[in-house]
Amino acid sequence: MRVVDGSLRIRSPRTAARYLGDAHWLADADGFVDTGDMLELRGDRFFFAGRREGIVNVGGQKVHPEEVEAVINQHPAVQISRVRGRNSRITGAIVVADVVLRPGAGPLETIRDDILDACRQALPPHKVPATLTEVAGLDVTESGKLVRRGA
Repeated sequence: MRVVDGSLRIRSPRTAARYLGDAHWLADADGFVDTGDMLELRGDRFFFAGRREGIVNVGGQKVHPEEVEAVINQHPAVQISRVRGRNSRITGAIVVADVVLRPGAGPLETIRDDILDACRQALPPHKVPATLTEVAGLDVTESGKLVRRGA
């Protein structure tokens, strides 16, 4: 394993062993495959920051949706959230969040300020969602990961 430009790269003698045909395009010249997983170095350890294709660019600053979701999902009334970018004429994109509330939590309007205050305390200003939208549910894959494409 190695990290290049914040991206996790892995190498295995079995890389693409089950692909038909030539799969050399998967790996770089040293045999490493870019996973698309973005990592941040904190102290002497790497931490998962998010997926490259999910990054929201707010005025040139990167926002990993998973980081914002972790803060929103800590609220006791939130079951799950999905953070994404929405186009903005000023910054290129803004951060928005779709939120599924736990049964009996009441309407989002009653806890919106609490969720946003938690985000403001834990995140830099460019990562705080501009809007929160209550949704009935979010699609997840069989492995339990959020479906992000088409969001």
